[in-house]
Amino acid sequence: MTQVSYSKSGGHMKVAIITDTHFGARNDSQQFLEYFLDFIENQFLPECEKREIKNILHLGDLMDRRKFVNYNTLNQVRERFIQKLQDSEMSIWCLVGNHDTYFKNTINVNSLKELFSERFSCFVPIETPQTLDLSGLKIGMVPWINKENEKECLDYINSCDADILCGHFELNGYEVMRGVKFDNGMDPRNLRRFDKVLSGHFHIRHQKNNVHYLGTPYQITFADMNEKKGFYILDTETKELEFVENTQKMFLSLHYTDELYDSNPDLSEYRDKYVKLFVGEKKNQSKLDDFIERMYNEKVSSLTIIEDDISTQDETDKLADMSLDTLSMIYKEAEDFYSSIEGIDVNKLKRLIQDIYMEALSQ
Repeated sequence: MTQVSYSKSGGHMKVAIITDTHFGARNDSQQFLEYFLDFIENQFLPECEKREIKNILHLGDLMDRRKFVNYNTLNQVRERFIQKLQDSEMSIWCLVGNHDTYFKNTINVNSLKELFSERFSCFVPIETPQTLDLSGLKIGMVPWINKENEKECLDYINSCDADILCGHFELNGYEVMRGVKFDNGMDPRNLRRFDKVLSGHFHIRHQKNNVHYLGTPYQITFADMNEKKGFYILDTETKELEFVENTQKMFLSLHYTDELYDSNPDLSEYRDKYVKLFVGEKKNQSKLDDFIERMYNEKVSSLTIIEDDISTQDETDKLADMSLDTLSMIYKEAEDFYSSIEGIDVNKLKRLIQDIYMEALSQ
């Protein structure tokens, strides 16, 4: 077990922290890849340059595909992200996340090592638990915990002298998505001795006690529509964690009424976006039809029209309720059918269901 793998002395510094970039998500959609890399090129890297940040921590799931890589996706990630770090003499330490590893029970075969580390000296994959010392601030780095490395990782967590712990954790009681809490994971009480625990894996930003789930830096599904996205900057002297918001959105919503139609709004902001149109007051069907036609003429990427009596409900609550209801119904069916069958671990089954459900959301 490595206690200190890197040490950088000198005055206090600021470190950029990003996680769950999932390059190649949405079936290697070129549109989404462009959206992801536009954030990297026009927000993330310029902000790092402005703040004179030379060190980056990535908390796992750099890539989305576990079993293979799309060569176009790989080429663009290399050229438009990692190569630019190399050219700017920046360093990135990247945890192996569950999406970065080929097997579920070991991280020995992973995309970080196979695709990046041998090609770029600036890129350091974190495959074993270890400590970084950045201007006197000790940061523990723990990769995806699996059957093979569980003892090593837990021993490290219990014995390391890090001030801040970073990982790709599955912690009980934290939200996978709004309204859906995870169970059957690690007990967060095991992490209370750290000043801060920073984690990737769950895609929404939220905090409880000393644990901060940082969330994805950009929107990937409609469940992200009303979530704030971005990245973080850690001050090694004060240990303060600053959130830098991503200003660009892929998923938008619009509430239609006849009054909106009459106001003749500018719809150009919806071009190349995924849009949910909630239809409220509608006295004239032809107006609605014409409005929808105008939306399509603006070349929206996708338009979902929702006509119901709850169109004025807050979209965040609605999306969370829909997801919660779906999972709850599946869980209930699993419990009712399998709980009486000998040899079936219903909790493990529910965890598998949750993994499959979350995987489906990212497609």
